[in-house]
Amino acid sequence: MKERTPLGLAMAAVVLLLLGTSGLAVGESPSGGQVQQGGGYPSTSWALGVVVPEGSGLQGGGSLRWQEATNVTALVTLPEISSPDRIVYVVMSLMAQDGSVMQASAGVYPNSSVWMAYSWFIPNALSVPLTYLWLLNSSAPQMVPGAQVSISILRSDGTWGLKILDTGTGGSVFRSFPATVSPSLMAGDQEVFALESYSRAEGTFQRMGNLTLSSLKVDGRKVIGGFYTYGDWQPSHEPLFEVGSAGSSPPPFVSLVEGVDGSFVWTYTAVWATLGSWYPWAFGVGSLSLLLLGSISVVALVYAMTRTRTGQKGRTSPEG
Repeated sequence: MKERTPLGLAMAAVVLLLLGTSGLAVGESPSGGQVQQGGGYPSTSWALGVVVPEGSGLQGGGSLRWQEATNVTALVTLPEISSPDRIVYVVMSLMAQDGSVMQASAGVYPNSSVWMAYSWFIPNALSVPLTYLWLLNSSAPQMVPGAQVSISILRSDGTWGLKILDTGTGGSVFRSFPATVSPSLMAGDQEVFALESYSRAEGTFQRMGNLTLSSLKVDGRKVIGGFYTYGDWQPSHEPLFEVGSAGSSPPPFVSLVEGVDGSFVWTYTAVWATLGSWYPWAFGVGSLSLLLLGSISVVALVYAMTRTRTGQKGRTSPEG
């Protein structure tokens, strides 16, 4: 059998390395399709929301003072999401002075094309784990995708309550939060409204159209300035609480942009729809290209070392 030279051994190793890795680089989906086949339900949600800080501008002049607010209302156009693979909510949240959080929401569950009313109360936003008390669960009014909805958290007759109204049909629901909730809201950065979901499936959001927050009113006055958007930890911002699970970033194909006069729009960005068809191939080709460059460098180095050793005078191995 012919003896292999160091150069030949290096070339063989490169070929085996390329053959062994090319299937993974080209054939594996970057989204890990096999994970989505699993039967386990996700335990975390992501959220992409609008934060309204203390001192935000109000229509007609003046600044927002959360401790003085008694009625917060969001005028919303629901997205065209129907039969999602996981739960999708649009949710209003407010923290009271005692550290409790009140939430009112419209949501759609898997295999359903109807949006329903939901509400939760969190007695202590700093507790670990958080405790959620249900006030509404799949309650009327039934709302269709694209419906225009008013969601309010307001103080009436000495207690806080929530009201969800389908402005098209007139259907509504009202529910009171516990009477023990502090009479005033917490001063600071409140993440008032958010799109929250347990779904990361692109197909759930591809035909969502727009979720539109047309206006956010505090005691009848529209908030027009000072907002910022929030989807994950930001070193420059510190909201009083975060909607969604801490550390769970929104998927890249859902975007949130600020419109005019305090309006906001959530939409599908088509990022993965554009890149998805060629991304696995590009990923594989890119990986192979880097591997080839590295391998060629190894071969060149081995070859140079071989030439240096054999070009020396005298023995190339220790004396026997």
